[in-house]
Amino acid sequence: MNNAISVRHEKTLLIRPEFLNHGGTVFGGYMMQWADDMAYNAASLAFPSAGFVTKLFGQFDFKAPVRGGDIVKIYSEVESRGTTSCKIQVWAINARTQAEVFRTFAVMVNVRDGKKVRLDEPLWNREGGFP
Repeated sequence: MNNAISVRHEKTLLIRPEFLNHGGTVFGGYMMQWADDMAYNAASLAFPSAGFVTKLFGQFDFKAPVRGGDIVKIYSEVESRGTTSCKIQVWAINARTQAEVFRTFAVMVNVRDGKKVRLDEPLWNREGGFP
């Protein structure tokens, strides 16, 4: 994969009681779900004609706890692209403390009828910039 691309996406979440485990911190599975959503969003907005599925995620290293009432910002950005896939960086910070919560990456693959399909040019390459 090559062709570095830098269009950042952001989602802000209030951590509500239903996201918490018995210890009062966020279930890791919610963070992983939100990371997957953000990876899909970044890939799909960059390559709007693609039909992405998640191929893999890198290691999730949870670096700081997130508690009820915290506000978390999750970011995603297309890092590079290959022939049929793209690599997305995904990370989160606690908006109040600025502590990094996690950082990982996802590989999203363009699939049609169960088969990998070549990616078109990213939206910003076709139109001279990203809207």
